[in-house]
Amino acid sequence: MSVRKLVAGDITLHGERFILVEFGLGTPAMILFALWLMLSRLFFALGLYVLLIGINYVVLLLYAIVIIRKGSSQTEVSDELAHSEQYIRQFSVQQFFILIPFAILILAIFQEAKK
Repeated sequence: MSVRKLVAGDITLHGERFILVEFGLGTPAMILFALWLMLSRLFFALGLYVLLIGINYVVLLLYAIVIIRKGSSQTEVSDELAHSEQYIRQFSVQQFFILIPFAILILAIFQEAKK
C-alpha cells in the first residue's frame, strides 16, 4: 500500500477542492475535538484515539498539498485506473488503515525512507 497513491486516488476520485477542504478543515477540527474529549476526562481514551487518528490525517494533508501543487494525481494512479474495478475495491479496503493509529504515519516514513 502506498500512502501517496492513496491520497492521489482520493484526489482523482473526489477532486482537489473536496480533498483540500476535507483534510484542511477536517484535520484541525479532529485534533481540537480530540483535545476537548481528553479534557473532559470521562472520554479521555476516546479523545486520545481521535488525536492519534488526527495524526494520520496530518500526513494525508501534507501529501495532498504536495500532489495538488505538482498536479500529478492522475499520473500517480494512471496504472491503477486502467483496472478501475479492482482499484476501487483495493482503494476502499486501504481507507480503513486511516483508522489505525500511526499506521499512515509509519507507512509514509518507511516509504519516504525507501526513496
